[in-house]
Amino acid sequence: MIILPFAVGLGAQQPVALNTSASSPALSAILPDAPSSSSEVPPSSFGESLGHGVMTIGKDELTFIKAPFKPENLKWDALFVAAVAPLVATDEHVAQATNPAWYGTSDTLSNALLGTTAGTAGAIFVTGLITDNTHAKDTGVATARAAVDSVVMYAAMKAVFQRQRPFSGGAEGKFFSGNWSNGSFPSGHSMFDWTIASVIAHEYPKWEVAAAMYSLALFGSGSRVTAGVHFPSDVVVGSTLGYLIGRYVAKQDNHLPGDAPAHPRSKILRVEDAVLSHVSLGMQ
Repeated sequence: MIILPFAVGLGAQQPVALNTSASSPALSAILPDAPSSSSEVPPSSFGESLGHGVMTIGKDELTFIKAPFKPENLKWDALFVAAVAPLVATDEHVAQATNPAWYGTSDTLSNALLGTTAGTAGAIFVTGLITDNTHAKDTGVATARAAVDSVVMYAAMKAVFQRQRPFSGGAEGKFFSGNWSNGSFPSGHSMFDWTIASVIAHEYPKWEVAAAMYSLALFGSGSRVTAGVHFPSDVVVGSTLGYLIGRYVAKQDNHLPGDAPAHPRSKILRVEDAVLSHVSLGMQ
């Protein structure tokens, strides 16, 4: 939690042009050239970078808190609640129907898939450092920023809702009755899986990349239910929030000429962009 904001601070201080539209392929043509080594901004101190990173995370969290109350998002809030409510009502039944023999294997699988997803982001960043590829380095920084955003949001929601985990004793799944430090709602694994996957899928907009990253996130989050540690609604809410946080941060990321991927976004991802253009998280 100390190192990641530092990385965010370093990345956020780079002199780059804002990419405000993922669906505008001509944008890279009008961006300025990368600054030469003689004109680069002198490196800041650790304290300055850390402070800048903390401010960036704070602004992100404020944006996320305000987003549901925007007039244009109220219809989406209602639709989301309507979709989650039936899951909450049937959560306990699903938990009881889950085969206990799956618990150990599913828990191991969910941890392995989250590790794979995070490891992919780390490998992209390290590759960027080795090859001096700005796009890869920016992707690593964006992933770190999104991950911290998700950690903060997850910890706050877990403390507020204090939902009992499956088979924790008493009325399983009851809100405001569990352990504030170990609540079930939302699912942290699901949130982190989808946060990282959505950043990488957005930064490398090929359908193959999206399919691979979202498959990892889907199976990783779904296995939290079969592991007996989360209810379906925990997973759906965590996955949705993680996906939106990742998309938001990726939309704030920037690229210099020659570093952005040369291929256009696939038709599938363009449909995704069109749908999300109606959901305002302060990206427009």
